[in-house]
Amino acid sequence: MMKRMMMAALALAWVGSMGSAAEARDRGDGASRESAAQAPARASAPPPRQALVINMGRGSSGGSNRNYASQRPGQAQPSWGHMQRVQPPVQAPRSGFRAQMQAPRPAQPMARAEVNAYGGPGLHAAQAVQHHPYTQGYVRKKLERLGVKSEPAYITDRAEMVHTDRSHSSIPMPSHGIANARLGGALIGPRGAAAAVVGAQMARISSPAWRDQVEGFNRSENRSGRYYWHHDSGFDYCHYLDGSGYHWYGWYMGDQYFWTRQFNSRWWWYDTDQDRWTFYNDGFFWWQDPYHVGELYCYNDGTYIPVNSQDDQVVVTHPDDAPMKAFNSPDGTRSVKLMAGNDDAFLYDASAQPSFSPVYLASGVQSVEFSSTGNGRPLEIILRLNDGSFDLFDGQGRSYGPSQNAVPDDDGAEAPAGQ
Repeated sequence: MMKRMMMAALALAWVGSMGSAAEARDRGDGASRESAAQAPARASAPPPRQALVINMGRGSSGGSNRNYASQRPGQAQPSWGHMQRVQPPVQAPRSGFRAQMQAPRPAQPMARAEVNAYGGPGLHAAQAVQHHPYTQGYVRKKLERLGVKSEPAYITDRAEMVHTDRSHSSIPMPSHGIANARLGGALIGPRGAAAAVVGAQMARISSPAWRDQVEGFNRSENRSGRYYWHHDSGFDYCHYLDGSGYHWYGWYMGDQYFWTRQFNSRWWWYDTDQDRWTFYNDGFFWWQDPYHVGELYCYNDGTYIPVNSQDDQVVVTHPDDAPMKAFNSPDGTRSVKLMAGNDDAFLYDASAQPSFSPVYLASGVQSVEFSSTGNGRPLEIILRLNDGSFDLFDGQGRSYGPSQNAVPDDDGAEAPAGQ
């Protein structure tokens, strides 16, 4: 009996080993087939990454230099930008809630776009720093859950960005409408229960037919301070030209109404809570940060979700002859130069043989400060901005991360509540 049991065990072991060998052989064949299929892809070099290029030659509309719409010629078609999306490297997700700045990333060579290709005679080009190095895949997953089908093209000419202060971001509401009917109701925006109403109307007025009609009104109804009323199926709407040259449109439906600004072929909505102008695109409102022009956010019921990937490349350009004011670090290794007018900050390696090209850090900079390196600690750079926030960088121009509260998502990643 014992002998039969031992023989049976040996037979089972032999069968198992043969099965394992067959499985290993199958896996090997599969791997070989997979490798053969992937060989051409590995052999061909990936296409060069295309950077987003933003023209910084002019300030944002209504920004610190007060260049309102009435002070410059109109533009029939906006300049739409494009960024080639790339797959960022695998990175362990951050965990937990951090209300303070994120710790700096380990020092390493920065993967920056070659800026020489974007310069030219009389034109200066610089790489823009990425302020929000978010976890791989997080942003697009969340946007997909919200129903975002497409991301808008970036605004590549800063003059097309609306950045007026509060006093220039509202108009007096009319008290009477068509046939002198008295108006009432509540002003709504794309928040809460009203978001669906606003979204449906924005989708309607974004059609090519409406765009042509509005452009006609903008040309013919050109007396500032006057309310021009119109009627359509199911609602009345009003056109108003303010003293700064901006065209406003108000949409009145029952006891609800909302207003948007029409500027450079885009519809804009002012978020009074965050003091931000957002533009409409394909069902959502989007905010391009005027202080960090290469960063885009999707508005969702009071929060702003960052669209950028950590590997997105942004290049900014401005005239070479723009006047600059230099701030030098105590150790003489770095210089931050501010461009007059818009207070754009650029970081330079001040050594005889610079290790990197100039880096665009931020706009609207009030002051520049450097940390002391006498105690052996690395150099740090602090920029104080016009909106009351500040940015912190290391000596290579790497951002220390979001400067305000972060909101953890349900997948453990983080996104900022606001910049």
